[in-house]
Amino acid sequence: MPCYNYYVQTKLAWRAMDHGYEKMNRNVTLRMDEGLLTELRHRAVDAQMSLSAWITSTLEERIQGDLKYSQARSRALKRLDQGLRLGGEPLTREQAHAR
Repeated sequence: MPCYNYYVQTKLAWRAMDHGYEKMNRNVTLRMDEGLLTELRHRAVDAQMSLSAWITSTLEERIQGDLKYSQARSRALKRLDQGLRLGGEPLTREQAHAR
């Protein structure tokens, strides 16, 4: 299947800053299958957005989701390292294996 060049103006050229990212508009060339491009155009129209804006929005959502997942994972691992205080006394070996 033939591939086509498609120029997309995007906001995903990120420059790291202290607590976030500064957005700069950059042009990006994407090569993709014609069928995929048609599907993406339909999704952009359904969202009442330009293809460029829809792709940018979708990628930003993905990045934010990955960032939230990473932060939640770090918090969970920290809680596991600290352990949970459930109160009471630890079971003896016999109590743990009693049926």
